[in-house]
Amino acid sequence: MSAAARNLYGVFPIYKPSGCSSSSILKKIKSNLGTDKIAHSGALNSYSEGIMVLGVGKAVKYVPVIRGHNRMYLIRGMLGVATNTYDACGDYSRVSPYKHISEDAMREALNEIYVGKIEQIPPILPSYRFLQRSKLFETRLVPREPCQVTINSIDIVEFEPPSFQLHIHSVGRVYTPTLINDLGEILDSAAHLTHLCRVSQGDFGFREALHHYDWNEETVQNNLYLPSNDPELNKPSQ
Repeated sequence: MSAAARNLYGVFPIYKPSGCSSSSILKKIKSNLGTDKIAHSGALNSYSEGIMVLGVGKAVKYVPVIRGHNRMYLIRGMLGVATNTYDACGDYSRVSPYKHISEDAMREALNEIYVGKIEQIPPILPSYRFLQRSKLFETRLVPREPCQVTINSIDIVEFEPPSFQLHIHSVGRVYTPTLINDLGEILDSAAHLTHLCRVSQGDFGFREALHHYDWNEETVQNNLYLPSNDPELNKPSQ
């Protein structure tokens, strides 16, 4: 580890593209910066894209604080088909009619059921493809315990059945595959998540995010955000 790497301290947002895992990106950035003292504030699945916030050096202790910050998502769902993972990675588990669903009916269901503090059961098989090839596959079929999440708002951005797109503003994590799956059932149909983009986390969005060509020691050092005592985050002076 270089002297410069040892002195890295702060948090910085990155843009994670779809088609790669959060763990592979974390491994690459650790290698580029020459330090293992890096943690992220919330992983994104391989098919997902968007903002991830990383802590480096002693600032990794602030990562749990950032996990509870507001988040915004753009998610796309598909009506008429449910999968056993609630997303496009799984196998079809149910096919149901969907042409009876109107945009108004979906909006009413979203506002009445999903705004505020709700309980969600996380997806049963979050890493289905990997688990199919592992001895853990059978043991991971048991659903996990319900978790409380908070959704400030949820709006329909696009409604072109069977496809639809939602904008979600949440406090901390929300299980979007579960939300889409449950929405399909509430509307007397079926549905699964086909795409997710985390638009922002806390004050960080695409404007601040570093892309793969910026994941080097010099650029990260110049774009670190420093934890203050509250412990919110302040932008570095330029």
